[in-house]
Amino acid sequence: MSYISELIEGYRRFRDHDWVRERERWSELAEGQSPQVMILSCADSRVEPAQIFDARPGEMFVVRNIAGLAPPYETSSGFHGVSAALEFAVTQLNVGEILVMGHGMCGGCSAALTGQ
Repeated sequence: MSYISELIEGYRRFRDHDWVRERERWSELAEGQSPQVMILSCADSRVEPAQIFDARPGEMFVVRNIAGLAPPYETSSGFHGVSAALEFAVTQLNVGEILVMGHGMCGGCSAALTGQ
């Protein structure tokens, strides 16, 4: 079975079990979100903030980036995904806390420290 087939099967299990069990929660979230915290995390596939913090859908606003980097503020017209997410979390979602989550054996941090 191809990996995409496994993902589709996982989606089906979600729809048949988790979604049904949390249906009321999903209905609430359809109306909007009000997370208390934003997590800036590494995009590493071994790091899953919601699972690590045992959070339910809607409890955390998460943005993932290589090494959990937050680029400096810029006024240029380029693409600023992380800064846009930070601005949205603060100005629109009114999150009370921003947590930058690191992890061991981070390839992004290693590359930054070694210049590779």
